[in-house]
Amino acid sequence: MPKSWSFSVIGAILILYFPTMTFASIPGFFDELFVEYKAEYSSLRESEFSTFCSSFGLDSSDATNQHTFFRIHFLHDLLTTVSASDCARGGFLQIPYFWHWIEPNPRHAIIWLPDSLQLSTLKPPSTYNRYATRADIDRVPALFLGDLVAEAPRYSHPECGIFYSFGWCSEREMSFTALITSWGYNGKIWQAGIHTHSIVWCEFKRPDEMSIVLAANVDNTFDSLTWEAVPESTELSRWLQNIGTGAQIAWYNQKARSPGQIEALKNTLVGESVKARIQQLVRAALSSE
Repeated sequence: MPKSWSFSVIGAILILYFPTMTFASIPGFFDELFVEYKAEYSSLRESEFSTFCSSFGLDSSDATNQHTFFRIHFLHDLLTTVSASDCARGGFLQIPYFWHWIEPNPRHAIIWLPDSLQLSTLKPPSTYNRYATRADIDRVPALFLGDLVAEAPRYSHPECGIFYSFGWCSEREMSFTALITSWGYNGKIWQAGIHTHSIVWCEFKRPDEMSIVLAANVDNTFDSLTWEAVPESTELSRWLQNIGTGAQIAWYNQKARSPGQIEALKNTLVGESVKARIQQLVRAALSSE
Protein backbone atom coordinates (compact mmCIF):
# COMPACT_ATOMS: atom_id res chain seq x y z
CA MET A 1 0.00 0.00 0.00
CA PRO A 2 1.56 3.34 -1.00
CA LYS A 3 2.95 5.35 1.91
CA SER A 4 1.26 8.46 0.54
CA TRP A 5 -2.23 7.05 1.02
CA SER A 6 -4.06 8.90 3.77
CA PHE A 7 -5.94 7.45 6.70
CA SER A 8 -9.25 8.37 5.06
CA VAL A 9 -8.38 6.44 1.89
CA ILE A 10 -7.15 3.39 3.78
CA GLY A 11 -10.17 3.55 6.07
CA ALA A 12 -12.55 3.76 3.13
CA ILE A 13 -11.01 0.67 1.55
CA LEU A 14 -11.23 -1.30 4.79
CA ILE A 15 -14.83 -0.24 5.35
CA LEU A 16 -15.65 -1.34 1.80
CA TYR A 17 -14.30 -4.83 2.41
CA PHE A 18 -15.20 -5.08 6.12
CA PRO A 19 -18.46 -3.08 6.42
CA THR A 20 -19.40 -4.46 9.85
CA MET A 21 -16.11 -3.44 11.46
CA THR A 22 -15.15 -0.03 12.79
CA PHE A 23 -11.66 1.42 12.71
CA ALA A 24 -9.99 4.39 14.38
CA SER A 25 -6.58 5.99 14.18
CA ILE A 26 -4.29 5.67 17.20
CA PRO A 27 -5.02 9.24 18.46
CA GLY A 28 -8.71 8.76 17.71
CA PHE A 29 -8.85 5.45 19.53
CA PHE A 30 -7.20 6.76 22.71
CA ASP A 31 -9.50 9.76 22.68
CA GLU A 32 -12.54 7.50 22.25
CA LEU A 33 -11.24 5.35 25.10
CA PHE A 34 -11.13 8.37 27.39
CA VAL A 35 -14.66 9.42 26.42
CA GLU A 36 -15.94 5.89 27.03
CA TYR A 37 -14.52 5.71 30.56
CA LYS A 38 -14.61 9.40 31.47
CA ALA A 39 -17.52 9.16 33.90
CA GLU A 40 -16.11 6.21 35.81
CA TYR A 41 -12.56 7.55 35.74
CA SER A 42 -13.47 11.08 36.83
CA SER A 43 -15.43 9.74 39.79
CA LEU A 44 -12.22 8.10 41.04
CA ARG A 45 -10.30 11.38 40.77
CA GLU A 46 -13.14 13.71 41.81
CA SER A 47 -11.56 14.60 45.16
CA GLU A 48 -8.20 15.22 43.50
CA PHE A 49 -9.84 17.49 40.92
CA SER A 50 -11.63 19.46 43.63
CA THR A 51 -8.36 20.02 45.49
CA PHE A 52 -6.67 21.00 42.22
CA CYS A 53 -9.33 23.63 41.47
CA SER A 54 -9.17 25.03 45.00
CA SER A 55 -5.39 25.27 44.87
CA PHE A 56 -5.34 27.31 41.65
CA GLY A 57 -8.65 29.16 42.01
CA LEU A 58 -10.35 27.41 39.10
CA ASP A 59 -14.00 26.85 38.22
CA SER A 60 -14.63 23.21 39.11
CA SER A 61 -17.98 23.25 37.26
CA ASP A 62 -16.43 24.24 33.92
CA ALA A 63 -16.68 21.34 31.46
CA THR A 64 -13.46 22.29 29.64
CA ASN A 65 -11.53 22.37 32.92
CA GLN A 66 -12.83 18.92 33.76
CA HIS A 67 -12.09 17.54 30.32
CA THR A 68 -8.49 18.77 30.27
CA PHE A 69 -7.66 17.64 33.79
CA PHE A 70 -9.09 14.14 33.47
CA ARG A 71 -7.87 13.63 29.90
CA ILE A 72 -4.23 14.33 30.78
CA HIS A 73 -4.43 12.14 33.88
CA PHE A 74 -6.12 9.31 31.97
CA LEU A 75 -3.46 9.17 29.26
CA HIS A 76 -0.77 9.19 31.93
CA ASP A 77 -2.45 6.30 33.72
CA LEU A 78 -2.53 4.34 30.46
CA LEU A 79 1.16 4.69 29.61
CA THR A 80 3.00 4.97 32.92
CA THR A 81 4.97 2.36 34.79
CA VAL A 82 6.22 2.47 38.37
CA SER A 83 10.03 2.36 38.33
CA ALA A 84 13.15 2.50 36.16
CA SER A 85 13.91 -1.21 36.41
CA ASP A 86 13.84 -3.89 33.75
CA CYS A 87 10.45 -5.60 33.37
CA ALA A 88 8.72 -3.11 35.69
CA ARG A 89 5.06 -2.88 34.73
CA GLY A 90 2.51 -0.35 35.87
CA GLY A 91 -0.36 1.78 34.70
CA PHE A 92 -3.51 0.52 33.07
CA LEU A 93 -1.75 -1.08 30.09
CA GLN A 94 1.12 -2.74 31.98
CA ILE A 95 3.81 -1.79 29.44
CA PRO A 96 7.19 -3.09 30.67
CA TYR A 97 10.21 -0.86 31.18
CA PHE A 98 13.61 -1.77 29.71
CA TRP A 99 16.93 0.02 30.06
CA HIS A 100 18.76 0.95 26.87
CA TRP A 101 22.27 1.92 25.80
CA ILE A 102 23.98 0.05 28.61
CA GLU A 103 26.19 -3.05 28.69
CA PRO A 104 24.92 -5.67 28.74
CA ASN A 105 21.80 -4.33 27.05
CA PRO A 106 18.73 -6.19 28.39
CA ARG A 107 16.91 -5.54 25.11
CA HIS A 108 19.24 -7.94 23.34
CA ALA A 109 17.47 -10.81 25.14
CA ILE A 110 14.02 -9.78 23.89
CA ILE A 111 12.46 -12.23 21.45
CA TRP A 112 10.71 -11.07 18.27
CA LEU A 113 7.73 -13.42 18.37
CA PRO A 114 6.82 -13.41 14.65
CA ASP A 115 10.15 -15.15 13.91
CA SER A 116 10.98 -16.53 17.38
CA LEU A 117 14.39 -14.86 17.18
CA GLN A 118 16.24 -12.44 19.44
CA LEU A 119 15.91 -8.81 18.40
CA SER A 120 19.69 -8.51 18.49
CA THR A 121 19.98 -11.03 15.63
CA LEU A 122 17.60 -9.16 13.32
CA LYS A 123 18.33 -6.29 11.00
CA PRO A 124 16.20 -3.21 11.67
CA PRO A 125 13.50 -2.10 9.21
CA SER A 126 14.76 0.23 6.50
CA THR A 127 13.34 3.31 8.26
CA TYR A 128 15.68 2.57 11.20
CA ASN A 129 18.77 1.63 9.20
CA ARG A 130 21.13 3.76 11.28
CA TYR A 131 20.83 1.16 14.06
CA ALA A 132 22.87 -2.05 14.17
CA THR A 133 19.98 -4.37 15.08
CA ARG A 134 16.26 -4.31 15.79
CA ALA A 135 17.12 -4.41 19.53
CA ASP A 136 19.01 -1.12 19.31
CA ILE A 137 16.24 1.03 17.86
CA ASP A 138 15.12 4.09 19.83
CA ARG A 139 11.39 3.48 20.00
CA VAL A 140 9.79 6.58 18.51
CA PRO A 141 5.99 7.05 18.85
CA ALA A 142 5.08 5.30 15.59
CA LEU A 143 6.91 2.18 16.80
CA PHE A 144 6.04 2.30 20.52
CA LEU A 145 2.34 2.95 19.93
CA GLY A 146 2.13 0.91 16.74
CA ASP A 147 3.33 -2.15 18.66
CA LEU A 148 0.89 -1.38 21.46
CA VAL A 149 -2.09 -1.67 19.09
CA ALA A 150 -0.85 -4.72 17.19
CA GLU A 151 -3.30 -7.59 16.72
CA ALA A 152 -0.94 -10.05 18.43
CA PRO A 153 1.90 -9.60 20.93
CA ARG A 154 5.25 -9.06 19.24
CA TYR A 155 7.73 -9.60 22.06
CA SER A 156 8.73 -11.87 24.91
CA HIS A 157 11.58 -11.92 27.41
CA PRO A 158 12.84 -14.79 29.63
CA GLU A 159 12.20 -12.74 32.77
CA CYS A 160 9.28 -10.57 31.66
CA GLY A 161 6.96 -12.87 29.74
CA ILE A 162 4.98 -11.78 26.68
CA PHE A 163 4.15 -8.15 25.88
CA TYR A 164 3.04 -5.86 23.06
CA SER A 165 5.31 -2.85 23.51
CA PHE A 166 8.06 -1.63 25.82
CA GLY A 167 10.15 1.43 26.53
CA TRP A 168 12.17 3.46 28.97
CA CYS A 169 11.62 7.07 30.01
CA SER A 170 12.36 8.94 26.78
CA GLU A 171 10.36 6.49 24.66
CA ARG A 172 7.31 6.72 26.91
CA GLU A 173 7.51 10.51 26.99
CA MET A 174 7.87 10.80 23.21
CA SER A 175 4.70 8.73 22.78
CA PHE A 176 2.80 10.63 25.49
CA THR A 177 3.80 13.99 23.99
CA ALA A 178 2.99 12.84 20.44
CA LEU A 179 -0.52 11.85 21.50
CA ILE A 180 -1.28 15.07 23.35
CA THR A 181 0.16 17.00 20.39
CA SER A 182 -2.17 15.15 18.03
CA TRP A 183 -5.05 16.24 20.29
CA GLY A 184 -4.10 19.90 19.94
CA TYR A 185 -2.19 20.47 23.18
CA ASN A 186 1.30 21.95 23.40
CA GLY A 187 3.79 19.73 25.15
CA LYS A 188 7.49 19.14 25.53
CA ILE A 189 9.93 16.67 27.04
CA TRP A 190 12.25 17.93 29.77
CA GLN A 191 15.54 16.35 30.78
CA ALA A 192 17.40 16.66 34.08
CA GLY A 193 20.41 14.40 34.59
CA ILE A 194 19.68 11.16 32.73
CA HIS A 195 15.92 11.24 33.27
CA THR A 196 13.15 12.76 31.15
CA HIS A 197 9.53 13.61 31.79
CA SER A 198 6.75 15.38 29.86
CA ILE A 199 5.31 18.84 30.48
CA VAL A 200 1.96 19.96 29.02
CA TRP A 201 0.82 23.58 28.61
CA CYS A 202 -2.85 23.67 29.67
CA GLU A 203 -5.32 26.55 29.86
CA PHE A 204 -7.98 26.57 32.59
CA LYS A 205 -10.78 28.97 33.49
CA ARG A 206 -11.38 30.78 36.75
CA PRO A 207 -14.89 31.56 38.03
CA ASP A 208 -14.55 35.09 36.55
CA GLU A 209 -13.99 33.51 33.08
CA MET A 210 -10.36 34.65 33.04
CA SER A 211 -7.86 32.04 31.87
CA ILE A 212 -4.76 30.76 33.64
CA VAL A 213 -2.02 28.59 32.17
CA LEU A 214 -0.86 25.61 34.20
CA ALA A 215 1.86 23.10 33.37
CA ALA A 216 1.24 19.41 33.95
CA ASN A 217 4.50 17.70 34.92
CA VAL A 218 3.96 14.11 33.84
CA ASP A 219 6.45 11.37 34.69
CA ASN A 220 5.50 8.16 32.88
CA THR A 221 8.31 6.17 34.50
CA PHE A 222 7.71 6.88 38.19
CA ASP A 223 3.92 7.35 37.96
CA SER A 224 3.82 10.99 38.96
CA LEU A 225 1.72 13.96 37.78
CA THR A 226 1.88 17.39 39.40
CA TRP A 227 0.68 20.86 38.38
CA GLU A 228 2.34 24.26 38.56
CA ALA A 229 1.36 27.76 37.44
CA VAL A 230 3.10 29.19 34.39
CA PRO A 231 4.06 32.88 34.90
CA GLU A 232 1.68 35.18 33.02
CA SER A 233 4.47 36.77 30.98
CA THR A 234 5.62 33.44 29.56
CA GLU A 235 5.53 33.11 25.79
CA LEU A 236 4.52 29.67 24.53
CA SER A 237 7.18 29.60 21.82
CA ARG A 238 9.97 30.28 24.32
CA TRP A 239 8.45 27.89 26.83
CA LEU A 240 8.57 25.09 24.26
CA GLN A 241 12.26 25.74 23.65
CA ASN A 242 13.20 25.37 27.32
CA ILE A 243 13.82 21.62 27.51
CA GLY A 244 16.64 21.13 30.00
CA THR A 245 19.98 19.62 29.02
CA GLY A 246 20.98 16.32 27.49
CA ALA A 247 22.69 14.96 24.39
CA GLN A 248 19.45 13.65 22.86
CA ILE A 249 16.78 15.89 24.39
CA ALA A 250 16.36 18.06 21.27
CA TRP A 251 15.91 14.88 19.20
CA TYR A 252 13.31 13.51 21.64
CA ASN A 253 11.29 16.71 21.31
CA GLN A 254 11.67 16.81 17.56
CA LYS A 255 10.39 13.24 17.22
CA ALA A 256 7.56 13.74 19.71
CA ARG A 257 6.21 16.73 17.77
CA SER A 258 7.24 15.56 14.31
CA PRO A 259 4.51 15.95 11.67
CA GLY A 260 5.75 12.67 10.20
CA GLN A 261 5.30 10.82 13.49
CA ILE A 262 1.87 12.37 14.08
CA GLU A 263 0.82 11.43 10.55
CA ALA A 264 2.03 7.87 11.09
CA LEU A 265 -0.12 7.61 14.23
CA LYS A 266 -3.13 8.98 12.38
CA ASN A 267 -2.57 6.49 9.56
CA THR A 268 -2.34 3.46 11.86
CA LEU A 269 -5.71 1.76 12.24
CA VAL A 270 -6.91 0.17 15.47
CA GLY A 271 -9.15 -2.85 14.92
CA GLU A 272 -11.97 -4.32 17.00
CA SER A 273 -9.92 -7.05 18.68
CA VAL A 274 -7.33 -4.52 19.81
CA LYS A 275 -10.01 -2.20 21.13
CA ALA A 276 -11.54 -5.07 23.10
CA ARG A 277 -8.17 -6.08 24.57
CA ILE A 278 -7.31 -2.57 25.72
CA GLN A 279 -10.84 -1.91 27.00
CA GLN A 280 -10.55 -5.04 29.13
CA LEU A 281 -7.28 -3.79 30.62
CA VAL A 282 -8.82 -0.41 31.43
CA ARG A 283 -11.90 -1.97 33.01
CA ALA A 284 -9.72 -4.25 35.14
CA ALA A 285 -7.60 -1.31 36.27
CA LEU A 286 -10.59 0.87 37.14
CA SER A 287 -12.29 -1.91 39.05
CA SER A 288 -9.17 -2.40 41.19
CA GLU A 289 -8.86 1.29 42.17
